[in-house]
Formats: sequence, structure tokens, C-alpha cells
Amino acid sequence: MNFQDIWLAPAAVQVQETGPEWLDVVDDKDWSVAGGFHRGFSSSFRVRPDRKVWFHFPFQLPAGGLVDQVSLLWETSEGAAISWVCVHHGGMHRQHVCEPNVALDGTPVPFSPPEQWREFYPACDRRRTDLSVVPAIETSAGFQLCVQVDGPGIVRFYGAGLRYTQGSYGP
Repeated sequence: MNFQDIWLAPAAVQVQETGPEWLDVVDDKDWSVAGGFHRGFSSSFRVRPDRKVWFHFPFQLPAGGLVDQVSLLWETSEGAAISWVCVHHGGMHRQHVCEPNVALDGTPVPFSPPEQWREFYPACDRRRTDLSVVPAIETSAGFQLCVQVDGPGIVRFYGAGLRYTQGSYGP
């Protein structure tokens, strides 16, 4: 069977905990305090000290397929750390895809914007992390990638993806 990589743009991210008690101003934009800063190429958030904030990437997938990997294009700075990644599917089912409370690592994905646009881009230290979903999940009633970020500091999301195979699975 053939698989497809399906990616969401960074603006698809949904923040679970919002407001100034959870998030602070990011990239000197006062209005970002409530819900972050969404650009065309990234969504950025400054998590306050002693806070853990969940970010959710909802995927629209046909039922009856299989997800065996999730991916995240991201970076953290100023002390923030991605400390937990899991997937939710079929309503109440949760499955861990990395060890909770261990800072996530990734492979560097360098990017240098064109000279004419550099002033509009923050400094970048993007990383890509691919995580196996074991056992693989048969899609049924919704699927989302959930990412917990520990403050203080900045997290930038550049996209979230998964590996999906259409087909009929099960006993």
C-alpha cells in the first residue's frame, strides 16, 4: 500500500491554555499576549514561567486509514522545551509517541530567507522530529497531534505532519 505525508500549516495549531496568565508577548507584538503570533511561515508563542501549555494540531482524515508516524517542524528558545507529545484519536483515546517530561530533540532544518525579506523573519533554528506511532492507529473519529511546551520561553511551530495509509485494517 502507498502512504502519503500529510502536513498542516502552522496556523492550524490550536492553543489549549490562552490568555496573559499562560502566554506572554512574543516578537514585540503586544497583541500576541492572548494567542500568539501567526505568520505565513510560523506560529509563535511565549510561554510564561512555570506554565505548561498544550498545543493541538487537528487533522481531517478519512476513516479506515492507518497512521504510523507523526512529524513536527519546530523550534524553542529562551528556555522553553517541548516536553510531551501524544496523539488523540477516536474521541477519548490517547497514545504517547515520546517519553513524557523529556525534552524533545530534532534534526536541524536550516533556512536562510532571501536578503530582501530577512528583516521580516526572526532568527531561525528549526528542527524536525519524526515520531513512530506504535502500535499504528486506525483512523475513526478524529485525529490530533498534541504537543506540551514548558515555559518560560518561545516555541515556534512551522508545521505538523503524519504518515497516512488508506485501507481497511483490523481483524
